[in-house]
Amino acid sequence: MWCFDPTARRQLAHSELGTTKKLRSTDSKVLEMLLIHQGQVVSREQLEEVVWPGRFVSASSLTQSIAQLRLMLGDNGREQKIIQTVPTRGYRLVAGMVDMVQQPEPEPPLDIPVPTSTFPSSNSVSRIQWGLLILFSLLLMITAHWLAVMIYTNARTDRAPWQQVTFQGVRYFYEPDDQGEQLFESLRDAYPDNMQMLYLSKNREQFYISCVFQSRRLKERKATNMSFGHDYSLAQIKEAVREQCQ
Repeated sequence: MWCFDPTARRQLAHSELGTTKKLRSTDSKVLEMLLIHQGQVVSREQLEEVVWPGRFVSASSLTQSIAQLRLMLGDNGREQKIIQTVPTRGYRLVAGMVDMVQQPEPEPPLDIPVPTSTFPSSNSVSRIQWGLLILFSLLLMITAHWLAVMIYTNARTDRAPWQQVTFQGVRYFYEPDDQGEQLFESLRDAYPDNMQMLYLSKNREQFYISCVFQSRRLKERKATNMSFGHDYSLAQIKEAVREQCQ
């Protein structure tokens, strides 16, 4: 069974497998909401209101979070052993598959009286305020100078165009170096015929993939951005691309 601790650095842990996994903050909130109502259907509207309060997000944002949670939990959109999609209603977490770590109740703060003599005089406060104002002004000037230098340097730096390769009807874009070439060779595959473009990049912590595709349902061009930790397998990433970009 998976254990979920929303306050931990790597929120998911499996005692039998001895593995831990790190979730994005939005994915963690989605899982927490499903856990609170495990065994029950939670509507898309309820999840979006809790995870993205007061913000307008596309329908694919929640779909992507559900897909990434399934990958983390060893589930997928076909089997739905842990997270089930209830058509037109929402999502349901199967009871007994994920356990929430109980957080201890915070202890009340100690009511320690503060002697009146410890408060600084008004003159001392005034000098401290002036000192902080001067320090803040200096930091602001240094920051403005640094930003100006960065903007000037960035404007004068020549950038190499991204490599473009078409494979089985899909146009791939990736950085023109050995790392970009390896990423293309690893992720190129036979994707659905409505896929048009894939943008591939990565850093030390994550893979970044953007797909441009023709929506089968709305018959319009759409784009979806995805990110994956390096603990994802290539098969899992390809499965997520197929599920999200359609």
